[in-house]
Amino acid sequence: MTDASDKPDFEALRARRNEQVRKVIDETAASLGVEPGKVVHNFDPDACYCDCPRGPCEHDFQGWRDFEDGSGGESICKRCGMGAMSHCLRTAE
Repeated sequence: MTDASDKPDFEALRARRNEQVRKVIDETAASLGVEPGKVVHNFDPDACYCDCPRGPCEHDFQGWRDFEDGSGGESICKRCGMGAMSHCLRTAE
């Protein structure tokens, strides 16, 4: 992808993903007999859109963080903070 017009519309992709997640949360809440707003989850609607390994990915692994124990570090996404190693493990086939 070299042309800006070739870039995926990540805002629209995130909106579609967020709606799908909201529906699952609502369905889960209904099945448990609780209000959707009372369901505790760690979903971040502002997180990068990632459909790896086959689809578009918004992560930008140009950041860096050192490990707290001083044994090294890893590349991280400048946008959302996800570690590159976590991304690779999560999207491995």
